[in-house]
Amino acid sequence: MYTAYFQEELPLDHEPSLDHWARLIADGETEEDDHSSDWDYEYEQAWHSLDAEFNYTYEYKEIV
Repeated sequence: MYTAYFQEELPLDHEPSLDHWARLIADGETEEDDHSSDWDYEYEQAWHSLDAEFNYTYEYKEIV
């Protein structure tokens, strides 16, 4: 039996991108709060939060 592999293709069960999640969060924030109608600001805040959550580690490392 042969198996084909393709480089740089997402598997069928992949997670949506961070952009997708940032858009959903921004949509929810602008719908819920009448005072915050700036969707671009909410999108940027959501993007920064998601980026920090998934791309950085906050482990304490002692440098001697």
